[in-house]
Amino acid sequence: MPRKKLSPAEVLRAKAQEIEQIREGADMAYTGDQREETGELTVVDQHPADVADYVHQRELHDTTEWVLEQEAQQVKEAQARLAEGKYGICADCGKKIPDERLRARPEATLCVECQTKREARRVA
Repeated sequence: MPRKKLSPAEVLRAKAQEIEQIREGADMAYTGDQREETGELTVVDQHPADVADYVHQRELHDTTEWVLEQEAQQVKEAQARLAEGKYGICADCGKKIPDERLRARPEATLCVECQTKREARRVA
């Protein structure tokens, strides 16, 4: 039985829901401060190695939150472009974004060439 092809709006809505589900799962991991999470009475007299795993996990959590926020923002931008009738058009050069890219990254607002240029500027 062939699968129904989803509209760009449905795909973006599903992507936003997926990000929110991941975010909710990640939020459950760290709900308190370091003393609550590690069971320590204070953080003042602890050697950094004593809480190294906690610190590492907290950094990983914070990085995940940052990445999820960036992805959520990209989905919002793509939804806005869809509402404006500009979905699938590169926000920088105005060329059509290839369907293959939109299937892989439905939230893409840049073609591969413009995305590569933007990332190169960020690294330099």
